[in-house]
Amino acid sequence: ARDLFHFADASDEAKGCLAGAPLLTAEDESTKVPGVFLVGSLVRHGELSFCFIYKFRQRFGVVANAICKGLGRDTVSAVAECRRTNMYLDDFGCCKGACGDAC
Repeated sequence: ARDLFHFADASDEAKGCLAGAPLLTAEDESTKVPGVFLVGSLVRHGELSFCFIYKFRQRFGVVANAICKGLGRDTVSAVAECRRTNMYLDDFGCCKGACGDAC
């Protein structure tokens, strides 16, 4: 995994859930190797942990959108449908209380 991802350390304000976690972009892409994405319970953004399936599955649409846009595909209607069914989690405001302490 060290070949694919940078990992959080003390210089990255690694506290709580972020300690030792892979560093990712807003679309859950590796900050080390473009085009490599992480999905699942290891995804962390700041102090937020997406360790429950009902949260990390909502990130699949974000990853799919980034991949499709990288391939030059139009994703507007697909993203709208994912948002309509609450399966596109790009606003972390709803996670502050639920995911922050869930390491």
